[in-house]
Amino acid sequence: MVFQQIIAGIITGSLYAIVALGLVIAYKVTGVMNFAYGYMGMISAYIFFTFFSMMGMNYILSFFIAIAFGSFIGYAVERGLLRPVRNISPASMVIITLGLLLVLEGVALQIWGNNYQQIPNLLNGLPLILRFEGGIIVIPQQNLLILGVVTAVIIALILYLNLTFQGKAMRAVAQNEEIAKLMGINSSLMMSISWIISGSIGALAALLVAPQTFVYPDMMLSLQIMGFTAAVLGGFESIPGSIIGGISIGIIENLVGTYISTNLKTTFSLAIIVAILIVKPEGLLGSAKARRV
Repeated sequence: MVFQQIIAGIITGSLYAIVALGLVIAYKVTGVMNFAYGYMGMISAYIFFTFFSMMGMNYILSFFIAIAFGSFIGYAVERGLLRPVRNISPASMVIITLGLLLVLEGVALQIWGNNYQQIPNLLNGLPLILRFEGGIIVIPQQNLLILGVVTAVIIALILYLNLTFQGKAMRAVAQNEEIAKLMGINSSLMMSISWIISGSIGALAALLVAPQTFVYPDMMLSLQIMGFTAAVLGGFESIPGSIIGGISIGIIENLVGTYISTNLKTTFSLAIIVAILIVKPEGLLGSAKARRV
């Protein structure tokens, strides 16, 4: 049923959207594309697994410890690895994130192995059933949780960036670092905060998807690729564009997988996105920048 697939697509797309948000926030403020983003989230998922499944700690407490760990990784990467080379070569920072990807994957393999580890859903009750003329829509409670959490994070982030002094300062650094410094804004602090937020969002995405995909070293690879694609589709420096891009990809994937081919759903989805970008290269909500020639 088409409405069931659209709802499922929105839920999947919401995960793509928050991954895109985490990538975009770090990129807007520091200008660095973090290729290790998904693997930073993966380590946080293993932290949750360690505290909850291996040590028997409370689910909610383990969840927030993992989020805090994701924030710490974000801070440590920006402060310890990227900042020392920031004024030397932008390409060096990208290479560092690629190297970090391999390091984090190796660390996960050495500590936890290559086995698929299962963590339970937080909500396991009866699904929400919506009845209307022509059929029904069934939404599992865990999917409702995902949609609710993602919506809350998006709203909180938009309010933070637009209504708080710190959020406005971060936006100022993203627009022009030198002018922001002249206005008395601590640009180094804003960069660290942007990576802390990015790291916590990556950890959250990993924890939300882990009950469905299991926890293993490459668990976030596909989600990172689709999150990156969502960011490109929406306009890489546009936060609203990332949200729209992620949800659009989720809906397209589900409809293509249902009515055309499951095996080709990613291929068809990306083909549609490429066609859109040919018409509007800057993305759905991106703005074309004038360049000197």
